[in-house]
Amino acid sequence: MNPASGTTAVGSDSWIGVDNIDDAFHERIAQFVAVVKWDALLSLSSHIRSGIPCKLSDEFHVGCFYMVRRIVFDDQVSWVVRLRMPPIADERSAESLARIMQAGVAGMKFLKAKTDIPVPEVHSYNTEQDNVVGAPYILMDYIHGNVAFEMRRAKDCDSGLYGTPERDRSFRREMARIQAVLATFTFDQIGSLYQNPTTEEFFVGPDVVTDKGPWSNSSDYYADVAQHSLRVCVDNAEPEVLTSASFTLPVIFTNLMELCGGSDGNSSNGPAAPFCLTNRDLGPQSLLVDEEFHIVGVIDLDVIMAAPYEIAAQFPLCAGLDPEPPGHVETAPRSLEFIKRTETLIREYNGMVKEIEEGANSPGRKIWNVMLSNGARVVRGLSQYQRHNQFLNDMWIEAYTRLLSEHFSSTAPTSSAN
Repeated sequence: MNPASGTTAVGSDSWIGVDNIDDAFHERIAQFVAVVKWDALLSLSSHIRSGIPCKLSDEFHVGCFYMVRRIVFDDQVSWVVRLRMPPIADERSAESLARIMQAGVAGMKFLKAKTDIPVPEVHSYNTEQDNVVGAPYILMDYIHGNVAFEMRRAKDCDSGLYGTPERDRSFRREMARIQAVLATFTFDQIGSLYQNPTTEEFFVGPDVVTDKGPWSNSSDYYADVAQHSLRVCVDNAEPEVLTSASFTLPVIFTNLMELCGGSDGNSSNGPAAPFCLTNRDLGPQSLLVDEEFHIVGVIDLDVIMAAPYEIAAQFPLCAGLDPEPPGHVETAPRSLEFIKRTETLIREYNGMVKEIEEGANSPGRKIWNVMLSNGARVVRGLSQYQRHNQFLNDMWIEAYTRLLSEHFSSTAPTSSAN
């Protein structure tokens, strides 16, 4: 917020320059700025718009992997370029990184073509490291807004709220609508979304998270996701996480999903199609908003995918909608107060999704009645496992064990006295 005016800087006005970057990133970003062929980028942009001249903003937005700069044409049309920064030493292969960018482009193009969800229009992209610009890039429309999480912080909103209570409910409803609209699109395979550059047809291909797939049934998908989670944990977690009994949580996950999965399919290899579209990164960190917290853009669609309904029914990330592990009993008063407040938000959000889905009168399965299911809770546990936190893992392994016990207790044959 600008202290002098009391206003919040919005969009590219809130971006910074290389001189304002912390020392930890400064050298990496300065080197990247020096390597990119900015004149070639401007020439390419101008060519796409039939020769209209353009210029770059001095400021930029930067994260761990991408730099974003605004391009302004002489007729005041604005684009942004999203540039992939050089891989870190232990990062993934060039092929894998290219797939991530391709999936993000496909997600934006799919939503632009088939929905009214606000996404940037993509004008050009190139996934090669040695292209004319000097880095993989996406040229797309500029959307004037801030990431919701950052806008909330800039406006110093009350704890857990995005604006006033009324604006917060409106923001959450808009988020619920995005989730519900995505789930109306169904596919016969599980995997990330791509687009054939020649035919422009969309298709399901390898998952950008696991680099495996596509899958025709959820059992195989869940098995590969569990194996991937174990491998990432082994490579990155602290020793106390690896030596704890809860390290084995993904192994139990696959068994639980066989019992708790709720697809209507009849495949002999596990629940089968249809699978529905979801954005695994949906949440305030991937939504652009205006100063009233109306959603004006959805960004970071790299992890959009066709998924089992238990995946699509996950509550948005970083939105104060984190369900407790099934059966968890909390005793600390402050924690109990927080859990009660969260449960109210969860029920309210679930009701929003239900109202939107039922009001749309669309055929097929709904996600609102999966969101609070045991299957969705089990998926939540594996998601939490990826934080490599022993305390969380211990809580969820207890919940998994409890669910297994309850299942077999409820299905055990009753014995009668002779």
